[in-house]
Amino acid sequence: MGSAVAGMLVVPSVFAQSIDARHWQGTTAVTRQPEHVVATTIAEWRSLWSRVGSPAPDMFEAGRMNAVGIFLGRRGGEGYAVNILSTARRRDRIVVVFEERMPAEMMTAQRAAPRPVAVGPLTNGPAASSPPSALPPGAAGFATPGGSAALSAPPPPATRPVGQPTSPWAIILINRADLPVSVEQRLFR
Repeated sequence: MGSAVAGMLVVPSVFAQSIDARHWQGTTAVTRQPEHVVATTIAEWRSLWSRVGSPAPDMFEAGRMNAVGIFLGRRGGEGYAVNILSTARRRDRIVVVFEERMPAEMMTAQRAAPRPVAVGPLTNGPAASSPPSALPPGAAGFATPGGSAALSAPPPPATRPVGQPTSPWAIILINRADLPVSVEQRLFR
């Protein structure tokens, strides 16, 4: 009886199991449209590489492998890339997780959230007895009659890198074909 109870207490210790995969990446795909494409045949494998503008490496084995192409689409300058975070089995599928990497200036600007603007209370005039507005006084470009507001200038926009437009991409070759493949993008924050 002790062994039956012990058998019922066994819990799988691994929720996500890493999958053997190889990947290639670059910044100048021929295709300019954002897309995720799964290839299960040699023709689809070659089609992935035609989107990059290169011949397909002669290593795809139909029925034994899957491949995933991640194409970010056209970007306004240099410094963008596809960063593959993981290729793992989760329950009954293989999940490829990636993030878009941006130039350092853009990533820093995204981390800096806009801060609330401090607005002083209104002390006189007809607007002082009005119900509170969702917008601070002067937000439409006019000061409230008889009131005053202290508005700070908006933060400067993120500077875009100077350079030629790019089209970042990655192709992942997965050494399994027995499970469906999903692609997830982790958003940077």
